[in-house]
Amino acid sequence: MERVGKYIFRSFLQESTNISNDIQKELQKLARFVYSHSLKKFGQALPANKQLLLAPKQASAYLSKIIYNETLEQMVKYAHQAESIKSLLERVHFHRNISEKALCREVNDLEMAEHIEPILHKYHQADFVRHVLNGWCETWLISRVKTVTEEFRAKGKRKSTDNDKQVAAEYMTRIRNDTYGQLDRLLTLLLKFGNHAVAPAVRNFPLTKKKETLQSYFAIQKERLDVLSISS
Repeated sequence: MERVGKYIFRSFLQESTNISNDIQKELQKLARFVYSHSLKKFGQALPANKQLLLAPKQASAYLSKIIYNETLEQMVKYAHQAESIKSLLERVHFHRNISEKALCREVNDLEMAEHIEPILHKYHQADFVRHVLNGWCETWLISRVKTVTEEFRAKGKRKSTDNDKQVAAEYMTRIRNDTYGQLDRLLTLLLKFGNHAVAPAVRNFPLTKKKETLQSYFAIQKERLDVLSISS
């Protein structure tokens, strides 16, 4: 489990080169939060999963899944934050009025740009963190699916059985359904608690787009698994 913790730190912070100090600190803080919060959830789940105490690999995989879910949730939060800030930035007349009231005169575009610079910076920060978390989630998911196909390919060299095919297909289906279930849960939360100043379609776009992409990805992987099944 310690190895899992080091992994999440490395994979988050490897994106921290050549970026501003505040974004780097945000990623560091987020990596610590995700890991510590995931450990807490893991500890709460142990009484009902005592078999994990005697199976280090299973325990590590279980914690890794918790970290993935937590990271995905944080990605959605930052994506929503970025969309909310973007919506605010697009209210040009609103910012011009604030600038003119503060300076007690009309302002030009350059002066208004200076006024919204801190807001623009917040947007770039939220969007960058969203990008990092989304990339981590995709890498995690791809590695899990890749494990299925690689293990089945290895078994195929030893003449895989119908049971091997069924186990591989069921595992792939479980990963897919778990992923869709998590995305649907987060979509429901966004609709209920998200920023209602942002249109629902815009508010949900990052998740709906992600789900569409994953649907295509899982369909391709299922076809590959079917091809491996036939060739074996």
